Amino acid sequence: MRQRFSQSLVFFAGTTLCLFGQAPSEDPLAPTSLSANGRQDGNVSAPKPIRSSQAETVRKAGEDLRFGEEGARVGAAKLLGKYPGSLSSMMLVGALDDQSALVRRASMVSLAEQANNGYPLYDKSLVEKVFSKLGDPDVEVRREVTAMIPRIVSGLMRGGMEVVEINGQKVYRSVPANLRPDLHQLAIRAFSDEDAIVRQNLLKYHQYIRVALPASTLVSLLGDPDQRVQLEALGRVYSNASKRPVVEKIKELSSHPEKGIRLKVVDVARDSNRYNPAYRGILRAMTKDADPEVTSMAAVELARFGERIAGDVIERIKQYLLAARGMSSQVTTILYAVSAMGKDGIQVYRALTEHSSSKMRSIAWQRYLSLSSGWQTPEAWLPGMSDRDKGVRDAILMSLRGRVKSLKTEELGELVGSPYADVRIFAGQTLLTADQEAFDQYGFDLLIDEDTVVRSTTLRAMGVRRVTGWVRIMSRSLLDEDYVIQRVAMDALLTDRHEGVKALKEYVAGNPQARISALARAELDRLGVR
Repeated sequence: MRQRFSQSLVFFAGTTLCLFGQAPSEDPLAPTSLSANGRQDGNVSAPKPIRSSQAETVRKAGEDLRFGEEGARVGAAKLLGKYPGSLSSMMLVGALDDQSALVRRASMVSLAEQANNGYPLYDKSLVEKVFSKLGDPDVEVRREVTAMIPRIVSGLMRGGMEVVEINGQKVYRSVPANLRPDLHQLAIRAFSDEDAIVRQNLLKYHQYIRVALPASTLVSLLGDPDQRVQLEALGRVYSNASKRPVVEKIKELSSHPEKGIRLKVVDVARDSNRYNPAYRGILRAMTKDADPEVTSMAAVELARFGERIAGDVIERIKQYLLAARGMSSQVTTILYAVSAMGKDGIQVYRALTEHSSSKMRSIAWQRYLSLSSGWQTPEAWLPGMSDRDKGVRDAILMSLRGRVKSLKTEELGELVGSPYADVRIFAGQTLLTADQEAFDQYGFDLLIDEDTVVRSTTLRAMGVRRVTGWVRIMSRSLLDEDYVIQRVAMDALLTDRHEGVKALKEYVAGNPQARISALARAELDRLGVR
C-alpha cells in the first residue's frame, strides 16, 4: 500500500515538473518576420515609414523640376504650388523657361495658386519675369499672366531708389513705378493677341499697369469678333470718347445685331455726351430701334437730358412696361426714369397702375400722384383704394396723408365701405377735413367699426372737431372695454376745461376702480382739478 502511494507521488511530481519547467511557446497568432536567409524570425520587427520634412519635399520637387522627365516636371510644378515660399517661387519662376508648354502652364498655375492663398510675388525681378511670359507661345500661359495682373501689380509697379555715379560722385535718384520699356511694348502688342480671353483680360486690367489704350487700338477692339471683348472695350471708351474715329465706331455699333451690345452703347452714349454732342444724336437714332427695350432705354436717357420725347416713342415705352414680367434691372431703370419725361410720363404711370406686378403698381401709383398732383382730385386715387395688395394701398396712402383737403359725401362713402381696415383708418383721418354733411352721414358708421384703430381714429377726429354732443360721445366711450378707446376719450375731454373736465370727474367718481380712472385722476391732479 505504502509502495503504491510512493509510486503515485513520484509520477505526479514528474508530471508537474514537465509542465512547469518547459519554455513557454510563442503565440501562434503573433506576426512573424523573415530573417536574411528567408526563414521566419520572431525577433525582427517590420521597419516604420519615415515622413519627409517640408524642406525635403520642396528640395526633391525642385530636383524633379530641373532634371526629371516631362511628366515628373509637371507633377513637381503642381506640387510646389502647395508649398508657398521664396524657394518654391524661385523654382517655379525658373521653370517658366522650360521647353515644355505643359510645364510652363503648371508653373504659372502654381504661382497663381500661391498668390490666391496670400503669397504673391513681390520681388520685382521675379514679377517682371512672370509678366514677360505675356509673349509666351502657349495661349494658356498668356491667359494666366493676364489674369494674374491684379495680384502681381504691387511688385511689378514698385518704385525705388538707385545709385548712379555722376562726375565721380554717387547720386541717389528715384526709379519711377513704370513698366520696363520692353514689357510696355509687350503689353501694347497683347491688345492684338490672337486669343480673345487675353485681349479681354488686358482690356480689363490695363490701367493697373498704367498702359494707355490708344484710340486706334480701341477702335480695333470695338470691332472685335468676340462680343465679350467688344463689351469690355465699350466700357473703356471714356478715355478716347472725344475722338472722331471712336464716335463713328460707336455710331456703327448702335445698329449691332446683338441687343446686349446696343444696350451697352446706350450707356456709353449717355456717359460720353459731355465729351462730344454727337452722342446725343446716336441716342435719338436709337429711339427708333426695333427692340422696345433699347428704344425705352435710349428715350429715358434723352429725357434726362431735358429733351422732349415723341408720342409714338412714349407709347412704345408704355407697351414695353405693361408687357414686362418682373422687376429686372432694365425694367426698374426705365420705370423710374419715366419721371424725367415730366407731364408726358403721367399717362405711362397711369396705365401701369393696372399692371399685374404689385411692385410695379406701387411705384406707378406714387409717381402718378406725384407728377399729376393727383392727391387734389379724389377721382384720381380712389380706384387705388380697392387694390388687392396691401403694399400698393400703403404706397397710395403714404402719398395722400396730410395732403387731402376735403372729401365729399360720395368720396368718403367709398372709403367707409372698403373691406380693408387700412382704408377705413384713412377715412377716419379724413374726417378732420371732410365736409360737415359727409361727417354727419358716415362719422357714426366709423365709430362702431369692428377695428379698434378705426374707432380710435374716428373718436380722435370727433374730439378735435367738437361736433354737437361730442362730450356725451366721449363719456360713453369711457365705458368701452378697449383701453385704447378709453384713452382717446379721456384725452379729448381733458382739452375742454369746462364741460370735458366735468364729465371726466363724474366718470372717475362713479367708476373709481376702472382701469382708466387712475390715469384720469393723475391728469386731473396735474391740471389742479380737485
